[in-house]
Amino acid sequence: MKFVYSAVATLGLLMLAACASAPPTLIALPAAPPATSTRAGTSSAGPAILLRRVSMPGYLDGFEVVIGRRGEVLVVSPDSEWAERLSAAASRVLRDALSQRLGPGRLLVEGDGRIPDADLTVEFLALDPIDARLILDARWSFVATGKRTSHSGRTQLEAPLTSAQPSAVAAATTQALSEFATTLAREADTLRPDGTASP
Repeated sequence: MKFVYSAVATLGLLMLAACASAPPTLIALPAAPPATSTRAGTSSAGPAILLRRVSMPGYLDGFEVVIGRRGEVLVVSPDSEWAERLSAAASRVLRDALSQRLGPGRLLVEGDGRIPDADLTVEFLALDPIDARLILDARWSFVATGKRTSHSGRTQLEAPLTSAQPSAVAAATTQALSEFATTLAREADTLRPDGTASP
């Protein structure tokens, strides 16, 4: 009988250890959906833009998935992680969405040898799930190559959040980034080829 109890106890401990060491579910941002605007991809004659890697608050740029925020208190998923740092994922999705809206050849990739008319820097102040919304708040700046004339601004927008699940947060994040790309493309089209803003 002692042997039976010992075997059951050992099996229970093994099951607990297996549960405790179960790997987290990895969450990736979905790709940006195709641009629906009639102007998307049609202005290939405009200035060429180089998007620098975006920056964001440290509390978002780890691997934990923030699924909610109540004031200063963050709620993180207990069993999911980002498949990569959110800044890297957001840079990729934003780059793809912006490329669709600017048109062929206007969004440059670092290291491809071409000289951009302007560098685009983006700093996210928030990319937070709050209640049934995902809040995007970002400062951005177009800086001309050579003359260093800048055209800067700040964009705040919201995307609907269908639930507090990590996959829903990922979908809402991509939607917000896609809408943000539309704003940035509009701002890029106000730049002259030398990178300065049109009057």
